Amino acid sequence: MNTKKLSMGLALCLGLAAGAAYAAQQGTAASTLLVKNTPSGTRKILYKAQNGSNTVVGNPVTNGTGATFNLQMVDGGTQTQCFVLPSSGWSAINTLGFKYVDPSLANGPVKSAQIKATPSGTFQIKVIAKGDSTSITVAPGNPTTSYATNFSIGAGDEYCGSTGTATPNPNDAVTFKVSHDDGTTCTLAACP
Repeated sequence: MNTKKLSMGLALCLGLAAGAAYAAQQGTAASTLLVKNTPSGTRKILYKAQNGSNTVVGNPVTNGTGATFNLQMVDGGTQTQCFVLPSSGWSAINTLGFKYVDPSLANGPVKSAQIKATPSGTFQIKVIAKGDSTSITVAPGNPTTSYATNFSIGAGDEYCGSTGTATPNPNDAVTFKVSHDDGTTCTLAACP
């Protein structure tokens, strides 16, 4: 084989690989993670994350794929559920970030979500989901021993949280609630 052609092909491949962009992972600890499995069969999820150092990277309105929220609960077994938040539900919040609204739950159990960075520098993510055991398959363990989250903007960054040093309370078969946690390790991949 011609050495010159091989060298040019190798240089082209290396150039393309160097130019490829990969999403960054930003650690975002949970300020609140509440997962409820009520006796009536209703399940609820409230996830809030807040800190002063992250930035919003990506645009769920124009990227064609929106965003996803992946939640994992471990209680001797592992329960993981991916929630898809399509572009059609997203809109801009001025220049601060984006909000997702689906009050009729046409796209799944996520009723609302937002990701933004305020002018004062506070970064916030919020996800609210409501459904039953068929639409929300993750549920509190008895007890839940660990959790992980991954909020991902298509063609943008991933924002991860995980079990830190906060003690969940309550932590039983009906309710798992952790507040002001500090786990920022990306242990859960973005939704496929």
